[in-house]
Amino acid sequence: MIRRCDIVRSMTTLITGAFGCIGSWVVRRLLADGERPVVFDLGDDPWRMRAIAGDDVEQRITIVRGDITDKDAVIRVVNEHAITTIIHLAAWQIPLCRQDPSRGAAINVVGTANVFEAARASEGRVRRVVYASSAAVFGAPALYPPGPIRDDAPRLPATHYGVYKVANEETARIHWEEHRIPSMGFRPLSVYGPGRDFGLTADPTLAMKAAVLGRSYQIRWGGATDLIYTDDVARALITAARSSLDRARAYNLHGSSAAIADVVTLIETAWPDAKGRISHVEQAIPFPAALDDTRYQKDLGPAVTTALVDGVRRTLDEFARQRAEGRLDARELA
Repeated sequence: MIRRCDIVRSMTTLITGAFGCIGSWVVRRLLADGERPVVFDLGDDPWRMRAIAGDDVEQRITIVRGDITDKDAVIRVVNEHAITTIIHLAAWQIPLCRQDPSRGAAINVVGTANVFEAARASEGRVRRVVYASSAAVFGAPALYPPGPIRDDAPRLPATHYGVYKVANEETARIHWEEHRIPSMGFRPLSVYGPGRDFGLTADPTLAMKAAVLGRSYQIRWGGATDLIYTDDVARALITAARSSLDRARAYNLHGSSAAIADVVTLIETAWPDAKGRISHVEQAIPFPAALDDTRYQKDLGPAVTTALVDGVRRTLDEFARQRAEGRLDARELA
């Protein structure tokens, strides 16, 4: 029987975009499993990673500074560090892609192609690529039958970001069909939790941080959405990285479907001092209100996700701890 510790010892994982929210949680989980991951990021300051994985995280990982749009640099880090698995998270979010679609395409689409080409250049040493797609590949709820959106629903993106994610899923498919590189992409919708501080769907988390700081905050959208705690996304990515499934697969990730008005109520209930300070705009975003994750549960589960009430409480408690220690970063609330 192959033990989990044996799998970990045989892996060297590269995480692109590791200084971001999900990347920081992936690093935290890999370190807990005894792995020393290699992280590739253009940033200079892994402040999110320190907040999530510990102040000493930089001494426990290998950091390579580089640009995901530089194919040679991506190939070089994969070869020099004998990478066996890539978890690809480097991307621009919706606001930046809207402001500069050309640069967004370079980072999100060309960058992903570079990752797959680096895997191909490894001549079989890279066993699979796991990457973050998004439920933004789908369109507004009115375009679909009632109920949660299935994995195989038509992809009708309403944003540049969503278009780029569709392109990435197709890039993955072609690299399987032509080069037999296995891959798995994951489609979360509204990721929340400590470290989530940028992008359209970061607003619920920013509202929780504002609550702890005693500030007012208005979530810029409303309606219903599918919220998933960020550590649940990290767990799915790592589970995929250690799997042996073939082909190019894309999975919806379902957490808790809820109205933003109810999220505001949960925040106020868990943090009574915030009552009356958190509001929202009742304007739905052009994404599904609920996702069906049956295929993910069948192939990689069972995976029990964090209940929304528990995730809100954990997020608030973590922000309170950081505030008490004088480490709660509020730059995005400025």
